[in-house]
Amino acid sequence: MSKTTILIADDQPLIRDGLAAILNMEENYTVVAKTGDGLATIKQVQLHRPQLVLMDIHMPKLDGLNATKQIKTEFPDTKVLILTTFEDEEYILEAIRHGASGFLVKGVETEQILSTIQDCLDGRINYPFSIQSRLIQALQSSEQHEKGSSTDTIAPSYSDTDQQYDEKLNRLSIQERNIVKILKQGKSNQAIASELFLTTGTVKNYLSTIYKKLNVSSRSETVAYLHENDL
Repeated sequence: MSKTTILIADDQPLIRDGLAAILNMEENYTVVAKTGDGLATIKQVQLHRPQLVLMDIHMPKLDGLNATKQIKTEFPDTKVLILTTFEDEEYILEAIRHGASGFLVKGVETEQILSTIQDCLDGRINYPFSIQSRLIQALQSSEQHEKGSSTDTIAPSYSDTDQQYDEKLNRLSIQERNIVKILKQGKSNQAIASELFLTTGTVKNYLSTIYKKLNVSSRSETVAYLHENDL
């Protein structure tokens, strides 16, 4: 079984070496390079073509956000997991726009590091819990702006009664509920398809139907609706 190749980019040697030690002890991972600045990171990615990059945000010569953008432009299949001590939605939103595949807050336990990395490789995006609600709102605003929606765009209402929430949920078929449950976990269409033994095209068709039944217009609005109403 081939190992997942990982590059660690952080300007603190203690962080780089600590993460490398943890990952090299795992049979599924191998660290192919460690770098301390953004330019060196890009060069090492070009050289080693790692499957995953653990990327610090604040690095000399070129910050992690711009390094992520360049890497994703040249190597779109390479996943980038952002290392951060800043649970700030501005950094995270910018990282998402540049193609980041997930986020790992420095200082968490080894088990959390490994599970976050595996989630990233499996197509699930992890956000620091403390900013999830703010991030969802920011993503909704960003989507509306990109669509050029007017100020009178009707947003999904969260002021319905509990009975109305139940009625919307009851409209969903069993398979649609299965998809909603996995969608709430932050998984991609491909991951949903794999878990439910469907094609990605079938998942997209289901999602279109789910949007209509829940009276939402996008993936982020669906997730926001589910979290808002604890469904």
